[in-house]
This record gives sequence, C-alpha cells and structure tokens, in this order.
Amino acid sequence: MRFSPRHRLLSAALAAAFGTAFASWSGLAAAQGADQAAAQARDINVPAQPLGAALNELSRQTGVQVLAAGDVVSGLAAPAVSGRLSFQQALDRLLAGSGLVAVRNGPTRVTIQRQSTAGASTLPAVTVAAQATTDGTTEGTGSYTTRAAAGATRMDLSLRETPQSVSVIGRQQIDDQNLVTLEDVLRQTPGIVADRNDERVTFSSRGFALSTMIDGVPTLGFNSVAGESSMISTAFYDRVEVIRGAAGLLNGVGSPGGAINLVRKRPTSEFAGHISGGIGSWSRYNAEIDVGGPLNADGTVRGRFMASRTDGKSFIENKKRSEDALYGILEVDLAAGSRLSVGFEHQKTAIDGANYGQSPLFFSNGQRTNLPRSFNSSAPWSYWDMYSDKLFANLDQRLGAGWQLKVDASYLKSKRERASGDLSIYRAINARTGASTIDIRENPAEGANKALDVHLKGPFEAFGQTHEAVVGMSYNTYDATVYTRGAVPRMIDRRPLNFYQLQSFPEPTSFSYPLYTAPLNTTEKAIYASTRLKLAEPLSLIVGARGTWYKSDASTLDWTTWRRTGVSSMRENGVVTPYLGVVFDVSKELSLYGSYTDIFQPNTVRDRNNSLIAPQRGKNIELGLKGEHFGGKLNTSAAIFKTRETNLAVIDTGAGSLLPDGGIPYRAVQGAKSKGFELTAAGEVLPGLQMLAGYTYHAKRDADGVLLNPQYPRRLFRVATSYRLPGEWSKLTVGGSVSYQSGIYYDEFNELGRASQGGLTLFGLMARYDINNRLSASLHIENLGDKRYYNGLGAYNGYTQGNPRNAWLKLSYKL
Repeated sequence: MRFSPRHRLLSAALAAAFGTAFASWSGLAAAQGADQAAAQARDINVPAQPLGAALNELSRQTGVQVLAAGDVVSGLAAPAVSGRLSFQQALDRLLAGSGLVAVRNGPTRVTIQRQSTAGASTLPAVTVAAQATTDGTTEGTGSYTTRAAAGATRMDLSLRETPQSVSVIGRQQIDDQNLVTLEDVLRQTPGIVADRNDERVTFSSRGFALSTMIDGVPTLGFNSVAGESSMISTAFYDRVEVIRGAAGLLNGVGSPGGAINLVRKRPTSEFAGHISGGIGSWSRYNAEIDVGGPLNADGTVRGRFMASRTDGKSFIENKKRSEDALYGILEVDLAAGSRLSVGFEHQKTAIDGANYGQSPLFFSNGQRTNLPRSFNSSAPWSYWDMYSDKLFANLDQRLGAGWQLKVDASYLKSKRERASGDLSIYRAINARTGASTIDIRENPAEGANKALDVHLKGPFEAFGQTHEAVVGMSYNTYDATVYTRGAVPRMIDRRPLNFYQLQSFPEPTSFSYPLYTAPLNTTEKAIYASTRLKLAEPLSLIVGARGTWYKSDASTLDWTTWRRTGVSSMRENGVVTPYLGVVFDVSKELSLYGSYTDIFQPNTVRDRNNSLIAPQRGKNIELGLKGEHFGGKLNTSAAIFKTRETNLAVIDTGAGSLLPDGGIPYRAVQGAKSKGFELTAAGEVLPGLQMLAGYTYHAKRDADGVLLNPQYPRRLFRVATSYRLPGEWSKLTVGGSVSYQSGIYYDEFNELGRASQGGLTLFGLMARYDINNRLSASLHIENLGDKRYYNGLGAYNGYTQGNPRNAWLKLSYKL
C-alpha cells in the first residue's frame, strides 16, 4: 500500500493533537459526579414556545435527556426561561402551572408525566424521548427509525410530516448489519439500486441517479473521478437519510432520483466511546476507536474523535484493499444559545489489483465466457488509491422566539492515484487463442470543493396557528482535473495480450508520457425558501422554491497534438425549482400526502463528441399514505410516483469508441418517464424487534415506450431485522437481511449476444451476544446461500461479480 509523506504527517499531527485532548477525559469522567449535568448551573436561554419544543431546547442546552409523550405536552405553552440556572431550576419554571411533574429515571434522564393523586412514583413510565425529536439523532436510541429528518425540506419534520418518500438508516442498523461503507448502506435501503461499474458504484432510485449532501448541505465533491461516494466510510456518521423522488428544494442540481444526506456524529454530553476489532473472510481485519465527551468541567467544550483501519484480501485474484479513516470534531458553547463546531474528516482507500472496467461477457464467437468468480480483469500491478480530506465548521445561533441561524462551511480536497493494465472488453477476445488487447495507462485525478450554506428557520404565529419557515442561500464550487499518462510516447498504450496470461503481464517501467489533461470547473449559487403552513388542525401545506445560478466549463488538452478539444461551457441563470407538498392528517396515526417539484439537474457526463450533455429538466409528482404507530416507534408509508424528464443521459452503445480519457460516451434521451409505487416500514414492530423493510416497483421508458436501463431491476424487496430475545436470553440479539431483485439483462456492445440474470434473492445473518455490560461479540454472514450473481452489469460492456458467502467476527468494548 502507498502512503504519501503528506498523509503520514497529517495522521501523526492529528493523533498528537486529539490524543492530548482526549487523555483529559479519563480524569474528567472520574471527577464528575453522576448528577453533575442536572445540578450544574449554566447560562440557559429558552424562549417562550410550545412546551414540547421548550423541553427539547432545555435538553439540548443541558445534555439531560427529557422524556415526554406527545399527548402529555400537547396544547401546553411554556414561558421564557433564562439566566444562570441549574437544569432542575429551569425545568421547574417551564412546568409551573402545567399540571405536569418530572420524575428522575437516572442521573441524566427525567420523564414528564401528568400529576396524579396517587403520587408521581405510581405513574406509568413514558418511553418517548423528546430529545430525539429535536434533530433526529439515532445513536443510542436502539431504533431502526428516527423522529425527525431535515434532508428534504431543511425543517426538522417527522417522517409522517414530510411529503416525500424518506428512509433513514440509523446508527443501530449500521452497527447491527455491519454496514461499513455507503455502498453497504444503500444496498440495504428500500428502493435503491447499487450498480457496480468497477471500483466505482452508481446509485439510483426510480431509475435516476442520486445527489449527495452532508449535514443537509449539497456537495459537488463526488461529481468526478477525483471523488467516489460509494467508498465513504459510515464510521463518521450518525445516520444516512435517503430521499427518493426529486429533491430540488435543497439540491438545485438535485437529481429526480433523490438525495443521500449523510449526517455526522456529534460530541456527546457525557464521556462515552468504544473500541472494536474484528476478523473476516479472505484474511481481513478491522480495528476502530470512537470516543467523545466534555473537555472542561462545565461541559461547554466537547469533542469527539474516531479512527479506524480495515485491511485484507478479496475473493478476486491478486486483489487486496485497505481503508483508513480519521474523524475529529470540537463543539464550543460560545454563549447561551450559540454553538460553534469545527472538525475534519480524512479517508484513504487503497486497492491493489484494482479493476478499471469489467469482466467480459462473450468471446468473439458469441460464446459466453463463464469465467471463475476469482477472475481479475486487470493486471496484478494495477492500483487505485482514493484520498479525501475535509475541513468543516458550522455556527448554530439560537435567536428569540424559537428562531435559529445556521452557517455551514466546508473545504474538501480529494485525489485519485491510479495506474493499470486493463483487459479491453470493447474489443473481441478469441476464445481459442486468447488473442485480445490490454489498455495501459496512468490516470490520476484531483479535485477541490468549497461549500457554504447559510439559512434561518423558525416558527411564526398567524391566523391562530403556529407555522414554520426557512430561508437560505448556498454557494458551491468544484475544480477538478483528470490526467492521462502513458508508458509509450504520443499514443494510447494498447498492446496485444494473451487473455489467459493476463495475471502475468509485466508492469511498465514508468508512465512518463503525458497524453491528456481534462480540467473541469463547476460553480453553483442558489437562494431557497420554504414554509410549512398549518392551514387547519389536520391540514399542512409546504410551499418552497429554489433559484439556481449554475456554470460549468470543461475541456480536454491533447498533448500528442497540442490541441484543446471537447471545449464545452454551460450557463444557467436564475433557474427556479418550485416545491409543493400537502399533508392531511386522517387520524392520530395516518396522514395522506402529495408533493410536486420541478427537476433541474446539470449533466456531468459527455456525449460521443466529448461535449457535456445539456441539463436534465422535468417534473415529479408523488402521492401517498404515511403512518406513525406506537408513539412514533414505527413508521410506515405507501406511495405512487411519476416522473417526466428531458435530456436524460444514458450510455451511448452506438458510439463505437470510448472518449479520449477512457470515459464512457452518453446520449440524451428526450421524453423519458418513470412511474411506480413503493411500500415501506421502519422501526419497532414488536417489543425488541427492529425492522426496515420496503418493496418498490418502477419502470423507466423513453417517449416510444422502450424500456431504459434494463440492466437495473424494476422490482426490489429489502428487509433488515434485529431481535433482542426476552427474559433470560436478553443478552442475545439475532437478525439478518433479505434482498430480492427482479431479472435484468444487457445487450453486448458488439452485438455478440444478450446477458441476463433472473430474479435474485440474497440472505444475510447477524448475531450479537452481550458478554457483560461493556463487552459484546457479534457475527455477520453475507450471502448465506453462496449465490453467484452480477452486482454490476453493462456499465463497461461487461459484468462485476457479487461477493460469495463471507463472514465477520467482531468484539466491541464500551468505554
């Protein structure tokens, strides 16, 4: 594996800085009394507002968890409370005259209950955490759902209040199911297709690609070969929110497929953490530490640090892969209601024996290749290393009357180091002699993404109802450059190859001849606003719009001719993307909803002339029924949807050749439409049984009714479960996953034949045993039936093989 001096220096500096800070936690944790969070006087500022919201705010400012059921605090108002107060003093003032009492459930947890003449000690316990409704944090809840998600509207709405299809994969599911990368998460998410190209993976929903956000802020950092979203480590994140359907309100360049919102872990109000390690099939191993808590006695400075390493071989011949991840964040309470957070993310993924392109489907005579699972379509000296370093800061300022100002800024530097010898599967392979072609090149890339988002949100009163509003602006700029260098002068290095001797093909001495340089610059500016109007007690209306200013410049410099080719420029000014959503509460548990949004999605792919394809435009309509059951522990939804689009980019199978930099040419499809339906359920369906499940059907066709992307399944069924056994067996948790997809097919580029795969069902198992209160052991098995299948088809005129049966055994110790 290759570690540059820059990254070794960064790792050492970060380890030293955070090691010093976190060493202080052990002493602080021992010195702090169990009741410190509740007894410590601090500056508290809770504005007058509904009681439930006031309790949430008090919980956020003090770190004490407040538990309250919605029907207990419904319709009650709280006075403004401010000053140098302890938690108990502030809580008493908020509850004064409400007829409610607070009952302690532990050193940092209280339950709000109705007063009873029998005494507070006889009241039944309430188990709904008010704190969870504030920002949707899933860590520590033990749940496969969440109480709030802001990825679709910027407002902290429950899933039932959000008029779009949303799935949230939280920390409990990520840990239970051993979902270590974003690819793992999305392969278990309802309605999402993850199609592996080579070392890269394409994510789509309803037949359209997905955009990426981090903490609700759109990012362009994964829009080129310098960044690869599928490799993102989940170790940094509390949850992954997946919005299906057009997400144009927050993503002016959002895809009609939806958006992925990665929500970071935050520092904890008390010292907490874990150390874990594991071993897996193919000589893999993993080690991780994650620790956080207060850094001073008052708890006004908090931090969190995590580091992990995964390394090992693969079932593919001569391939091995490692991932290194570092994450650190500091949070400071500057004053009452004012919080500043700064942090960093670092990740390196290094792959030896890496693939660029896929394995061939047919020989030149039309015979299927029927290669072994372990077949590697690249030479063993090929490598693919991805680096990303991100600095971020956000300011959260609480204003009067429940209003909040938030500023998010980030800088992402990404880099790819890659060189390879790849079997060319766009050229015929002779089955008898093995005569074929190998492409040899060095193909590094680098990119930088700067992003800024500022928004203001809060409640307002009108016509006897409480409403919410958001107004904001964002700025995103991305610069990337792709380089292509060869081992021979002034030409793409393509050599004759004996297909059967690919793994012994020698490595070139050097790649010293420049061939192409392809710079790209993209800038997006936007303003957006939305409001949630409570028209009547059962009816809410969400109205919003986004104005986008977008420009992109791309070109390719051919060093063999000294000519700049493929020069293209795109300008879009003041494109308005409207959003409309309606939610009608049918009962205390069920709501009908409908939503409409326009689509504006600049394409980043190029046509056969090496020019960017014009932006995608269209409309998306969705209707559905959502349920919130058992006090919010279980969320359900049923939806139908329809999307129309122009300038949809699909692979141009008639182009005849790849682009100069080796990229795939695309063409624009006019009048594409996608329609279908989905059913989902997430949360606790029975005591101790957590589940995320979904069934989706969609079909995407062009204006003539021809099915588009037949290599993507039209039907998906996903289930992930975990069940903690009751009684004496409560130390044991068991569960697993089921993934079904309908048949797919692909017509080979050179018309050698059609490759197809019928319906596919995969099973996974998990089990965890709590050895004691701190130490647990877990076992994870993937592809239990050891089925052989495609997990990618047709992206490079070939296929990628899905993982055979494999296992992980892990130990985790809570600090």
